[in-house]
Formats: sequence, structure tokens, C-alpha cells
Amino acid sequence: MVRLSGEHSLETIQRFFSAGRQLKPRHATYGIIEHPDLGEGAFDDVVVTWFPAPNSATGEDVVEISLHGGAYLQQALLEVLSRQDQVRLAQPGEFTLRSFLNGKMDLSSAEAVAEAIHAQDAVAHRQSQIHLHGNLRNYIAQLKQDLLKIVSFIEAELDFSDQEIEFVSPKQHLAQIESLIARASSLLDTYFYGRRLVEGFRVPLIGAPNTGKSSIFNVLQGFDRAIVTEVAGTTRDTIEAPISVAGHTLILVDTAGVRESKDQIEVLGVDRTRQELERADIVLSIQSADIPPEAFTPPEGVPVIRVLNKSDLTNQGTNRSSPADVVISCLTGEGFDAFHQKLAEAVLGMRRKTTEGLIITSQRQAHTLRRFIESCEIAVSAIHTDAGPEYVASDLRNGLTILGEITGETTPDDILGEIFGSFCIGK
Repeated sequence: MVRLSGEHSLETIQRFFSAGRQLKPRHATYGIIEHPDLGEGAFDDVVVTWFPAPNSATGEDVVEISLHGGAYLQQALLEVLSRQDQVRLAQPGEFTLRSFLNGKMDLSSAEAVAEAIHAQDAVAHRQSQIHLHGNLRNYIAQLKQDLLKIVSFIEAELDFSDQEIEFVSPKQHLAQIESLIARASSLLDTYFYGRRLVEGFRVPLIGAPNTGKSSIFNVLQGFDRAIVTEVAGTTRDTIEAPISVAGHTLILVDTAGVRESKDQIEVLGVDRTRQELERADIVLSIQSADIPPEAFTPPEGVPVIRVLNKSDLTNQGTNRSSPADVVISCLTGEGFDAFHQKLAEAVLGMRRKTTEGLIITSQRQAHTLRRFIESCEIAVSAIHTDAGPEYVASDLRNGLTILGEITGETTPDDILGEIFGSFCIGK
């Protein structure tokens, strides 16, 4: 599909489309695209739909041209259209930006478009749809409404302080402000999990040489991505690839393990393993029935799944005394169903949602929520120290402004440029 948006959209397509004069609002019309700049005769048979402003996705006149697939057809038509008077190629995210500027969606919904585009799995896609349909906007709107009531009461006292009227002290609003902080904090707590919905959960395989890390990596992948030999230390660098577990994307990282070595290349591989440990969301500690386990220290709070590999060797009398969460054999396939279940439990154990099911995935939104919480906390501190209602009101007013940044009511232009600049062309 090729899309035109703006006041000259209709007159532009009428120069190319054989049925241009027959176009009716929101009706699909069949015809031929032909123009001297596209060669002699018919260029392609297409379906064109015209959406007059303001009843369109961008709030402007929009024309959508559905043509046959193929890079040449699209690029040739785009090139010729862009040479027409009053027409230029869209910037990244410009259609969504125009939709936002024309009031067709708020900023959180616009960001959800990018979330939907970049969703790597079912859970991330489902979350993008929740944001796209305004659930986050409604959550923020309720926070704003509740905060505005508090500010209104406090400012009313300031406005009529010379009147003989008894007003409520700001201290009477403490519980309400602290409730706002708790609700915003609950939403902010979802960011760790939400960010990983976008980026994937990093899962390094750590273990001594020849415990079968690369073999496990290959089995989980479903094909041979990592080189496997009987020679200990074959893996010198990290290799990573995505898999899907419980609807989530996991980035498996096959590593060289953590050990002392005099081999310069192997030392570099071990250094990268330590870097992956620092970035890990889940660690797979690979042990083997015939090799002593390798010692390592995972980051605090990161779950570790202890995997005992080569269970087939236990039938040959090999010691199997090492504690393990799951026992597998890459040779026979034993235990991999239980292994997948353990991975799913670890991922789902990190899931955090608000009571409304919301999860934020945007770093900008997380940063804005932190600032809002800080502003409310300063107001609470001002109340406790009897700083005066004017200071409390000022801090809470600042909180209202900050909340407006999430939905785009008070967002600076440079932030808008950064957000929409990350979109792809045509969105």
C-alpha cells in the first residue's frame, strides 16, 4: 500500500488514477494507474480509497493505493508521486505524528503503534494493543483527575485566605497524595518486565568446559547454531539467538563459561561471559554428570536454573550427586519438557502488572513517572514540615504538568521528534 496524507492528496492521485473522478469517501474504487513518467500504457491495476478530513487516520485528507506486491512497483510509484507539486516523502513516523497533532490519538497511543511494530512475541503484541486502545491514557487521566481535586482544594484556601471561611488543612490530603504515589509506583514497577517484552529476556548458559552448553543451546534452538565437539573449550565467544517460551522472547547466549585460562582468546571469551552475567535476566547453570560444577556468582536477584546434563551417563554408573532443578540429556532428549516448564516459570515469575493489567515498556514513560512520584514526595515532605500550602500546591501543580507529558499534553517538541524519529517510514 502507498499512502498520501494532506490537503493535496485527492488532486494528486487523480492525475494517475483512471477512476479518479469516481472516488467517493470511504469507498474502495478499482482502476488503472497510468502516467507518462511510469512508462507507456498501464502501470498497474489498483484499488484506491479516499478518506476526507477529518474522518481519517491522520485527521487530514488521506488516499490509500493498494497495488500488487513487489518492491519495484512500490518504489517506482513512490518516486514519481514524490516529484509532484506539493508532495514529498514522509518522514519516519510522520503519519502517526500527524494523527497525534490532529487529536486523533494521544502520545501514549502513538507510542503503542511503535510497540506493535516492534513486538517480538504474543505477549508484547497483546500489551501494545492494550496501550493502543487507550488503557494507559485512562489510567493517567484518573491520576490527573484525583490530583487536580487535591490541588483545587489547596488553591481555594490560598485564593480565599482573607475570608472567614474554615478550610481543610493540606495535612488532610496526605493519604490521598500517598495513594497517588502508590498507584504511580505500581505502574512504574512494571517497567522492568515491560522493557524485556521489547528487548527479550537475556539468558546466558554458564558452565564448565564440555558440560554441553552448546548442545543445549542447539536443542533449544531447534537446529545446530553453535559448534559442538568433544574438545573442551570449543566455544570462545558468545553466540546468541532468540527462542519463544510461554509467549515471551528469550535471548539465549552460549558462552565460554567462567574459568581461569592462559589462552588469550579464551580469556576474552571468559570476559564476555562475565559481561553477559551482569546483563542476565535468567542464568542457566549447566552441570554435567561427569564434570565438577563451575563456580560463578550471578547478579543479585537473578534467578538461576541448575541444569544437570548428560543424564544418559548415569546409566553407566557415573556419579549424579550434584543438586539440579532439571535433569536432561541432549543425546536422548530426556527432561526437555520439564526444562521448558522451568524456563516458563522463571519468566512468568518476573511478570508485574497493575490491577488494570497495564505494563509500561517505554523508557520515557518510566522516567516521567519517576519525576511525578518525586514531585508528589516533595509535596508530602512540605506538608510534614509545615512549609505552607502555596509550596504544596506548587509541587502538586508540577506533578500535573509531568503527568501531561505521558499523554502528550505538555510534551516539548524535541521529545516528540525523538519519539517519532524512531518509527519506520510509512507509520
